[in-house]
Amino acid sequence: MDMATVISVMILAFIAILEFVFLFRSRSCNENLTDYITVVPVFPEDDKFSLRLECLSEKIACGNFRIEKIIFLDYGADTEKSALCKRFCLDNPEAVIVRSGELEKILSEMFAIKRIT
Repeated sequence: MDMATVISVMILAFIAILEFVFLFRSRSCNENLTDYITVVPVFPEDDKFSLRLECLSEKIACGNFRIEKIIFLDYGADTEKSALCKRFCLDNPEAVIVRSGELEKILSEMFAIKRIT
């Protein structure tokens, strides 16, 4: 092999090693977790809503990621789903139930976006 090929291979190997080091280093640091805003749509015909709500609760309990706010977006939920959402909001103070028309207002307040009319 000529010298240019050897140098190129060495540079690529060095970059690959750096990538692996930073990848595993960032996965082990839990103090740099990103906060998320989760929007959960609530439809009246959603038969698996309670399962999705349990899954969300388990993820929050595990602490794999931080959720700054949970927004339940109400698209005409029935009484059972509304009760599940209200119970979830009582257990989690970061959760809020919002009607579908109010989502723009809530998001603009959260991100401090001035609404242009």
